[in-house]
Amino acid sequence: MNNTQLELGLALRDEGAKIALANAGDDWHNTAIILVLKYFAAAGWKGALFEDAREYAIKCGISAPPSPNAWGAVALALSKRNLITRTGVMLPSRAVRSHARAQPVWRLTNI
Repeated sequence: MNNTQLELGLALRDEGAKIALANAGDDWHNTAIILVLKYFAAAGWKGALFEDAREYAIKCGISAPPSPNAWGAVALALSKRNLITRTGVMLPSRAVRSHARAQPVWRLTNI
């Protein structure tokens, strides 16, 4: 993969995230961010999978976004703002649709 392909891939990812969040709306986005940050604060320095934070937000009553891609957009937004960071640990996803694919463990950046 050359730099042009990588840059295009990143641009398409960012555009997709922007669309997913726009479709979900500002209220949903802000609520999701608050709940996810609250979950990672409780998780501490060991962190957790983002799917765990998503499940927590759902249990707290957040509505489903129009597209599940909005959850990935929340992770991307928090990462780009340097509010969450990867710990370097990868764990298998428990989500059936992910087929146990390795997922990064995230934590708050300032922990």
